Amino acid sequence: MVQMRGSDLVVEYLVREKVPYLFGYAGHGAVGLLDGVYDRQDEIKVIFPRIETGAGYMADAYFRASGQVIPVYTSTGPGPMLLTTAMANAFYDSSSFIAITGQVATNQYDSGALQEEYRHYQADFPSLARQISKRSFQAQTVSDLAKMLPKAFKLAREGRPGPVHIDVPYDLWIVEEDIEIPEPANRSEMLNWRTPGNAEAVEAALDLLMGAKRPLILAGGGVIGADASPQLEAFAEHVGVPVYTTFMGKGVISAEHPLHLGIAGCWGEYPAQEATRNADVILAIGCRFSDVHSSSWVPGYTYNIPPTKLVHIDIDPTEIGRNYPTEIGIVADAREALKQLLEMAERKGVSHDGADWLAQIEGYRSEWSNFIEPEKASDAVPIEPQRVIGELRGAAPRDTLMITDTGNHQCWVEQYWSSYGPRQMFTPGGFASMGFGTYGSLGVKLARPNNPVVCVTSDGSFMMMPGAIATAVEHDIPVVWVLLNNYTIGVIRDLQRFYMDGREVGTSFMKHSTGELWNPDFVGMAEAMGASGVTVDNPADLGSAFETALSANKPFLVDVRINRDSPVPIVGTWQFPPITQVEPTFGESLVIS
Repeated sequence: MVQMRGSDLVVEYLVREKVPYLFGYAGHGAVGLLDGVYDRQDEIKVIFPRIETGAGYMADAYFRASGQVIPVYTSTGPGPMLLTTAMANAFYDSSSFIAITGQVATNQYDSGALQEEYRHYQADFPSLARQISKRSFQAQTVSDLAKMLPKAFKLAREGRPGPVHIDVPYDLWIVEEDIEIPEPANRSEMLNWRTPGNAEAVEAALDLLMGAKRPLILAGGGVIGADASPQLEAFAEHVGVPVYTTFMGKGVISAEHPLHLGIAGCWGEYPAQEATRNADVILAIGCRFSDVHSSSWVPGYTYNIPPTKLVHIDIDPTEIGRNYPTEIGIVADAREALKQLLEMAERKGVSHDGADWLAQIEGYRSEWSNFIEPEKASDAVPIEPQRVIGELRGAAPRDTLMITDTGNHQCWVEQYWSSYGPRQMFTPGGFASMGFGTYGSLGVKLARPNNPVVCVTSDGSFMMMPGAIATAVEHDIPVVWVLLNNYTIGVIRDLQRFYMDGREVGTSFMKHSTGELWNPDFVGMAEAMGASGVTVDNPADLGSAFETALSANKPFLVDVRINRDSPVPIVGTWQFPPITQVEPTFGESLVIS
């Protein structure tokens, strides 16, 4: 037992956890915690972006890129509130960080002290946090902190990852207590949560897959989260079954692999989309069948379940059968289940004789290639966004880590950017938070400093979090932002065009006194913050601009003026009832029965 302040306890524990960074933003509710870091800055580095949301995005992306949990600190009141968007973004994408929020002093509970949430219950921020975290703790003593920290890190890592919250009254940072400093007990390793599936169910799933005429394997983000890409590839190759993915699963198998089909969904890739419509058995692993992926569950657009038979494997039993009936549901860790499937397939000597099915799929590939390749070579001015992504992929090294924000640019990356391995593509999915990529790119670069990091964003998303450039300059984080500039919140403007008979309002950036389209000088903004940048208006200049940005070894913004009227190809549909869904804009099989 030693006598320690709460701040010294927390910092000592983080150092023992080998946490390299502490992200956050100071306020009176965090001053005590930062005082505990003062003498330990050679062991844990503080990086404070210009907004708490950005700190959360950075920690979220750091976890996606590395699997390591990073703590994020805030003050009281507005600080925790600003962190909630990042917490929700991580929670609904099964990503993780530790949120350490400040609270009023314990002797001020229910006083309405500065920034207390007290109108319904004293010091009540945990009521908000519990909706967007795996667990919310509130410490009342320094001893509580000693008990909560190991639990928080354990929960954040194990099973389906997610953010964990600890609310800390700011007097605890300074108060001293006799405590026993907890050791990181590797509790996640002690708990064998990487459990296999029921053997009989796994064998039945294998038999069903091998007995199909047109089988497919669907890999979601859970396969990447379980580091199960090698097991997936080995199993798919052994049984000869094609693999398609959700957007969160992009890169789980290389785009160059002969069994790779791409992404299915409204804004997916035609080979995957058309294959799912014609499959008779689908083995889905680590996915949740979201509306964007499943064409809003409208029968015939992406899925026909039933009659297509679904085998669904997931570590979270609540996801199995949520949106589609399952023929076989298996609760298991993705890596362990895939190992089981491969071992059984090898032992039984089974593989799929699917020459006709593969030939049919090859036809889908040819149709899609004939469509997208000319788009990637377009010389049109204003620049076509497909050309931007094509030129960027040509200029960027194979090991480039790509991160996006939310919007049409996200869909163009989905369709036109090739990923060659897991944890090379990062995007906001379930909560779809704008600004995630703009700030998250810094977290990716800190986690993987030897890889080039590129964020493809848009004028809408970037302007929510432009302070990311200042943070990158302050801390020498060489990230490249490619900003697709079309003077609009494009994806929402397109919804107005598709669903609202073209009645556009509140979606174009302009000077309303004149009606002139207007945006800030983004390169000027970057340069004012100490970064470099270039504006590109001609497609012939894209390659050299990207090469310059990628070799600059400093924060660099490429502002690309794109055709604001270029639509994202739709290969499925998306619906927000009761409005009738949009129809596909590419593909032959458009008549839905």
